[in-house]
Amino acid sequence: MREGGFIMIKHEHTESSQKNFLKLEERILNINDSLLNKANDFRKMLYQLTIANKPTLIVATGGSKVVAYYLQSIIERLRTDGIICEVIEPRDYFYKTNRNQFSNLIAISTSGNTNGMQEILEDFNGNKFLITQKNRECNYQVISWNNEKYETEKSFISLASSLGPITLMLDAITLLDMDISSSEIKKINDKVKQLLNKSREKVNSLLYDFKNVSLIQIMSGYETKTSGCVLESNLVEIGLAAPVIHDKGSFCHGRSNLLFQYPDSHVIYLCHQRKELDNLLIQLINKEYSNLSIFDTEDINENYFWKEYYLMLQMYFLSKKIADDKNIDLTQPEYNPKMIKTLYNFRGEM
Repeated sequence: MREGGFIMIKHEHTESSQKNFLKLEERILNINDSLLNKANDFRKMLYQLTIANKPTLIVATGGSKVVAYYLQSIIERLRTDGIICEVIEPRDYFYKTNRNQFSNLIAISTSGNTNGMQEILEDFNGNKFLITQKNRECNYQVISWNNEKYETEKSFISLASSLGPITLMLDAITLLDMDISSSEIKKINDKVKQLLNKSREKVNSLLYDFKNVSLIQIMSGYETKTSGCVLESNLVEIGLAAPVIHDKGSFCHGRSNLLFQYPDSHVIYLCHQRKELDNLLIQLINKEYSNLSIFDTEDINENYFWKEYYLMLQMYFLSKKIADDKNIDLTQPEYNPKMIKTLYNFRGEM
């Protein structure tokens, strides 16, 4: 029982974060099994989008938004001249007056039953795809990442259910015009294992204790949008701390005052390659407040997609550390059952 008379319970269909993180590598690699090759459907979809070169709308919410942002980064880089791509929430679709200007729609939902998704897929007139865990018979293309080797994770937040399909996307962009070989998938899985270990070690080396931190300010940008979304979503959904995402440029226009007013908050700085602005921000924040932790990808020599994948992994392990410091289970937290179940199961008009 919490203050105000609310009864808080553990999520009954989940496992502990210790179990989920122990199984994380196995689950990702099983989704990306080299013989089952589930990446081919993703490759075909991306190839279709490349040939058509038409604006694409991606609809997702919750943990699926991480997958959506990563997919957006791929689609926008598919051609030398780029493809217009936008990510929106399901509710936004019904208020977006220019939605008919998009030729393609990609709905992303692990269950496939997210409120509004079926109505959106039925309403949209162009090419449409559903990325989901289990296959189903539909009048649109369904891209399923489930297979007989994958043991469904039991977690309040998305771990393998986000990283699995994203890993399949890494396969798909290797060769868009032909199937990826099993040997190539094995190489990708080896790299995934290396990055999982590096991410775990990097976060474990962080000496800062988040026990009493109630506000976390995330310094991000367009190129780190996916990894920033991982941390923000986990902090909110588990109730670990109040997160604020700052665009690095916007931070120079008054947003730094939040740090002045809340000097006990902690700043998580995300970057791939340090520019002059990064160096200035890091120097100033360290000098004035000394409450900054930097997470970057300068220790790997890979393309953008691998760098952002690596930074995402770091954010998952950082989320676990923050939860552990606060003695909260990241994948099996307490919650208000009346609020969570009523809102999650809502299927009315939005």
